Amino acid sequence: MTNLVETIGITEVPANLGRLLENQLKKWKGGSHHPRGIAEYITNSDDSYRRLDKFIDQNIYVEIHSRRGKMIDKLIIKDYAEGMSFDDLENRFFRYFESFSGREKGEKVTRQFGTGGKAYAIMNFRKCWIISIQNNRECKAWFEWDYENKRIIKGYNNGGYKDKPTQEKNSTILILENSYKVNQPLEDLVKHIEKLARIRHVLKQQNVFVTLNRKGKNKKIELEYKQPLETDAKRIWRYKLPNNLFNSNEDSDLVLRYFGKPLNGDDFIDLTDGISSVADLHVTKFDNRPFANSFNGSLLLTKLLDSSAVRENRKGLEEDDDLTIDIEEFIKVCVKESINEVEEEQRQIDKERKLDAANKKLKELSKFLSKKDLKFRSELKELRKRFQNIEEDDGNFDERNDDSPFVSDIYRKPIPEDNEEELIKGKWVDRKGENGGGESDGVQEFVPDDDGEEFAVKVKNNKSKKTVSKKQKQGLIVLMSNDEDNPESIKFTEFDDPVSDRDLETKGIIWINSVHPITSRAIEKKDKNPALFDENISNLVLMIVAQYYAQKENEMLPEDEKDDNQTLMLFRKYFFDLQREIREDKEISYFEGDK
Repeated sequence: MTNLVETIGITEVPANLGRLLENQLKKWKGGSHHPRGIAEYITNSDDSYRRLDKFIDQNIYVEIHSRRGKMIDKLIIKDYAEGMSFDDLENRFFRYFESFSGREKGEKVTRQFGTGGKAYAIMNFRKCWIISIQNNRECKAWFEWDYENKRIIKGYNNGGYKDKPTQEKNSTILILENSYKVNQPLEDLVKHIEKLARIRHVLKQQNVFVTLNRKGKNKKIELEYKQPLETDAKRIWRYKLPNNLFNSNEDSDLVLRYFGKPLNGDDFIDLTDGISSVADLHVTKFDNRPFANSFNGSLLLTKLLDSSAVRENRKGLEEDDDLTIDIEEFIKVCVKESINEVEEEQRQIDKERKLDAANKKLKELSKFLSKKDLKFRSELKELRKRFQNIEEDDGNFDERNDDSPFVSDIYRKPIPEDNEEELIKGKWVDRKGENGGGESDGVQEFVPDDDGEEFAVKVKNNKSKKTVSKKQKQGLIVLMSNDEDNPESIKFTEFDDPVSDRDLETKGIIWINSVHPITSRAIEKKDKNPALFDENISNLVLMIVAQYYAQKENEMLPEDEKDDNQTLMLFRKYFFDLQREIREDKEISYFEGDK
């Protein structure tokens, strides 16, 4: 048995066009839509000038009248462009969802002719009028939303007319009366209009004047686009468009500008299609690091002309459109690269600033250590007298401000580091006491003799009295490593010791390793707690100094008195003595912090 399949011809799908239309129009209903709706009519006026090839310095007028401030009693928007004839009103203005703007013919206008504006008008005002003058003929029509029958209606009666003779020049005037509500103070509403990307291109080229008439008092405002000046930018980047965004007939870059301070709402990229602004793409959308709000930029893409990536009424980009995804990926990469460079530059600036502040503070510590070093030299001199009864100068402890005369040659016993040419033959003998009684006073002195079997090194060679002139003593110096401003600064790594005495004896320098975790953390937190930073760094320095003093004193002890415990005790003694003295020194302010 053969199965029969029933075929049905083409039929119309039933649709409630009134309901569908109402749903579209409701998108414009509500007090928060006033700025965007007024902007729609401003761009319509600009488009009218553009069709006359008047792209700059034309006037558009907006009047907002309000007796109470919470409602708009009358909104008037006026231009002196091409105007409209009766046929234009019937066949262009009162047609919906069809393009009659001229863009379909290649005109450099922004959008379809007036659809969004009329939707705003009929959804938010009780009476809507359009007056148009062209070639000495004036027409006036009303239009509104018929809530009962779900349709837009119009008429030229009840105060309207068509083709009335006039001597006025061509113009278009929109009059909207008795708004339902306004969600913001009128001054804020005007500021909101000024900020909209929708009319930015208009404000850059044409003159838009707003008059606020509240309770009979007029306030005139000229709308302006006040973009951050490029001359104020600290850095500017220009990124070439990738192939998927590039049109062969354009030469456009993504321009990013860094201003070094938050831009308070102007931290966006102005995306345009070559005719008007399409969207404000806030930089923080692509990178939320702190520096993002100090960036501003611009990007022209002719690929956006008549693209599905642009939302209805040019309210931004469609999120899931392929072109939108390509644009946002490109911007994200460029923004990240620019912010990386700014962060690295700022890290270097912060590092230099902190190193400079640290070195400045450590100079004060150096003054104290210089005084302490002089005191220690005197103590060490006395210590040496106890065990060798000589005034030894080993090259590292030169008492340059000592004016004592020397009356004879002075020798010391050689050490392994001495060169052979410095050694003098002779023999060491017990020195007799002052009474000449023949008993030794426990101190040996050296007698040069070419045939001698013992050796010595000459320390002083002053046969006659002389006075040594006083010279300025250079004390210890404390410096930060890895300092780019100091060409002699040592380069340490984070794995080296936090403090180094490598140049202590040769140059009198103690180096602080600025990249060691201990010191780098202290430097990072210096601004929050400078006193703690000073004490941490000072203690590191004092440890080296105390260790140095302890080793020097230990070297002078007899062999039978030397041991590790003795060195540790000397270190503790010097460290705590130094710490106490630096706290008590009135000329030092390390532990008081910045005031």
